[in-house]
Amino acid sequence: MKTLRLIQGSPEWYAHRASHWNASDAPTMLGVSPYKSRNQLIRERATGVEPELDSATQRRFADGHRFEALARPIAEQIIGDELYPCVGAEGRYSASFDGLTLLGDTAFEHKTLNDDLRAVMVYGCTGAGLPEHYRVQMEQQCMVSGAERVLFMASAWNDHDELVEERHCWYTPDAELRARIAAGWAQFEADVAAYVPEQTAPPAP
Repeated sequence: MKTLRLIQGSPEWYAHRASHWNASDAPTMLGVSPYKSRNQLIRERATGVEPELDSATQRRFADGHRFEALARPIAEQIIGDELYPCVGAEGRYSASFDGLTLLGDTAFEHKTLNDDLRAVMVYGCTGAGLPEHYRVQMEQQCMVSGAERVLFMASAWNDHDELVEERHCWYTPDAELRARIAAGWAQFEADVAAYVPEQTAPPAP
């Protein structure tokens, strides 16, 4: 993996993402994302035009990054090693890591805890029981980094940055899912190349 000196959210980071197949986009590419359709991602990649984020979405992203930073020391205690956030690329594949150990054998992925995750992140759970869109993202992270496992953590914090609740489990690579991702990106690239903009009907006379 090639580690890139990029700050998430910077213009350089967005430029990098525009020329790579990104782990955070992999669920959309496979059509399993609850947030965006595959056709939307094809249109964005083909035209280079992405929708502007509204204030509520920007605030949610900002909170997510804050919670991630607060949770990282807890993850380091669980893993028993230091983590550093980074961006990595392996050929055309790319991933932005919430945390990665220096050896790259363990990654950290953080999400804001919600009721859907509470329902599956029960005692004894494993990464295999997580919703598919999270598993796809982490599988591509393993493809890029060569990580042998990912600590998946979901946490909730109050306005004073005090921990309210935290749950975690381990995700390990899935060869079948990895093959789906590789084939999916190949088909996605072909679909982007073949994209034809929708024609807007002229107004009635």
